[in-house]
Amino acid sequence: MKKKTVNMIKMSAVGCAALMGVSAASVPVNAMSSVQPSAVVASNVQASAPTAAAVKVNEKVLTTTSTYLTTHIQVPQLTGMLDTHYQAELNDIILSHAEKDLAAWEKEAAETASNARTKDLEFRPYDLYITYNLKADGTGNPAGVISLEVITEGSRGGTSMPRIDTYNVENKATAESVTLSGLLGADYKEKLDADILAQIKKDPNKYFLEDYKGTSMEQTFYLEKGELVIVFPKYSIAPGYVGSPEFRFSLKDHSTAVTKPAETKPEAAVMLDLKKVANYKNTQGATMVSLRDVAHQLGYELKWNQSAKTAEVKKEAQWTSVSIGKDSYFFAKMTPKPLGAAPVLQDNKLYVPVTFVSEILKVQVQ
Repeated sequence: MKKKTVNMIKMSAVGCAALMGVSAASVPVNAMSSVQPSAVVASNVQASAPTAAAVKVNEKVLTTTSTYLTTHIQVPQLTGMLDTHYQAELNDIILSHAEKDLAAWEKEAAETASNARTKDLEFRPYDLYITYNLKADGTGNPAGVISLEVITEGSRGGTSMPRIDTYNVENKATAESVTLSGLLGADYKEKLDADILAQIKKDPNKYFLEDYKGTSMEQTFYLEKGELVIVFPKYSIAPGYVGSPEFRFSLKDHSTAVTKPAETKPEAAVMLDLKKVANYKNTQGATMVSLRDVAHQLGYELKWNQSAKTAEVKKEAQWTSVSIGKDSYFFAKMTPKPLGAAPVLQDNKLYVPVTFVSEILKVQVQ
């Protein structure tokens, strides 16, 4: 595939939950990721014995009554975590994402079929696949870490643009998200980016070297059998035949647990003046506020990731991120939680519920 063609495909991959399709006869993306041989990366970890039995996955199957969409949806629901509250919230977020994806695809398929009928055109049903892989059940290395990968892939008869979501959690009484900084240390990024670049340069014809910009603060990764695996979206740094590029790094100490990183807490005694930010009420009555206006008023740096449809919000060591269409919010290591409304684009501005300010950033709104 020529670079120009791939770039056109990348530009067309827009929408929050909408995914570029694959042909009905093609294999789902979990069978076609590109994996690099393992390198070695130093892990910032402490010796510890596992504190819990292996977690398991109960599978929830979602179906559709639509005649315009065929589905294969297996939603993972974790069981056996020590922190049952965290487990329930995480399961709810994963299930909510799948249900919203299904609803969006049902709506689009019905609308496209209707348009096809009015133009006397043939319509072939769309396909939606949601599958998962439990990469680490908490009994491997690093000890106590759970890694779950969820793959969402749709088909409109074109080229595949799967979405890969990963959930990495330390399984203990008060569960915490596992981050790259917690795993590798606060200054991990420069070395990790260089290590990935070195692997890319070993096979330059396989990648788009100029498109590689390093890892992001919301970098997709998982842990499996003592290895850190960094995952990039399909087409982001390689042609479509490569799949979703993966880069593996062997963690040096294979009998360790994740180091607890330094706590980062939202600022206290800071207030947001709602009158000075663009806002509106959505159809459910929730007040939505411009994230850019919020960041500007509170002194946060805002960075937009066009390919991932994600905005990163950062001030020194404090950071979070939001993704269009994902009703899932967190700050630093807090438990991800839904707020009843996903981020949306309106009039070329990204809006989040005002509760993102009060409940996630812990800033009072006046």
